[in-house]
Amino acid sequence: MKRRNFLYTTAGLAAGGLIGPRRILRADEPKPLVRMDTPVGQKATVGVARGSSMTDAVRKAVQLSGGMDFLAEGETVLIKPNCTGAFVSPTTTAPEVLYAVIKLAAERGPRRILVSDRCFSPLFSEASPRTIDVMKAVGHLDAVEQARTETKANIIAIGFEEAEREYKELGVEPKTPRWQRMKPEGASHWPRGYELAQLLFSVDHVINVPVIKTHFQAWFTMSMKAFVGMSHHRTRLEFHSEKSGGRGLADQLGVHALEFKNSRRRRGIKKDMHKEEEEIYPFVAKIAELNLGFKPTLNIMDGSKSFVFGGPSHGDEAEPKVIVASRDRVAADVVGVSILKHFGCEERIMNRSVWQIPFVRHACKIGIGVQSNEEIDLAVDDLPYLDEVKKFLAEPVIKSAS
Repeated sequence: MKRRNFLYTTAGLAAGGLIGPRRILRADEPKPLVRMDTPVGQKATVGVARGSSMTDAVRKAVQLSGGMDFLAEGETVLIKPNCTGAFVSPTTTAPEVLYAVIKLAAERGPRRILVSDRCFSPLFSEASPRTIDVMKAVGHLDAVEQARTETKANIIAIGFEEAEREYKELGVEPKTPRWQRMKPEGASHWPRGYELAQLLFSVDHVINVPVIKTHFQAWFTMSMKAFVGMSHHRTRLEFHSEKSGGRGLADQLGVHALEFKNSRRRRGIKKDMHKEEEEIYPFVAKIAELNLGFKPTLNIMDGSKSFVFGGPSHGDEAEPKVIVASRDRVAADVVGVSILKHFGCEERIMNRSVWQIPFVRHACKIGIGVQSNEEIDLAVDDLPYLDEVKKFLAEPVIKSAS
């Protein structure tokens, strides 16, 4: 039996309650009365599209999700790609996808378009590496320049840590802290709160453009995990100090990681998924709670290429060539995870419902977005495996036997 088919079979057995973790979240846990992204009683629209090009797919998916009518002429918008480090797609957002998003935003006539993120620093330092250098290395600056040339729009690329010159343009008071410390209600894993970039709060809209991919620590990284890039290094250091799987980055890259840049992550995932779930929960809970501090107007997820094992910087790749767009982060992410499951990804994801994944469970618990498949409206253009995606979304949250 092929590996992917085996994983599909295993996932089906888990959904049927025949196998799976020994302890899982009860389906009847109290649900929040208020949600950030989609009001209780309403459905979240998720646009999913392919196309003759990724530019075409971006346009279709955004239109299906409800469009960009929220962006009015003369407003400011921040477009946040995934700029983890100096590796090209799928580590970072594909330049073609970023270019397409900038072009769509420019058509609305905004006064200022900022393209910004904060790349990862192994030393958790604001000084190195500079995000603008990483953006250049991965082609993001080329995408910005091409869009600027074609649209004549006011488009500025800058790293969060070097955004000082933009605050005056945006009308921010000089003494305003450049990183906002906050402690939202529901952020129980952050007793001292956390810091998000002031730039997020200084524009009219934020468009989030992450990549659909697996993550060796958080299991997956999509629209909600993107908020790590919006936080200060002090905040990053705090949640990275959590127990998060017990494997260092070099270990995940393999024995020859330092000698060979193309070394793939080892498939050394723990066999005791129950134990791994318990270890990972504080880590992913902290990441999910970063989303309580800010709400992007739209999430446009890049599935041109994806990691289906490993990630976020090295791993086994697939090419979904798909875009997922939604104003609801939970809805976007569970659709993205369902797409990864179609291609056959890590067993810890394949062997449980998308609604059982610790990251998703906690996001639902604290009221980020939708709570179930019944609250999602899929608007799809050209997805040959749509029925399979629907099947994964419909897998129930299994109640504990205890």
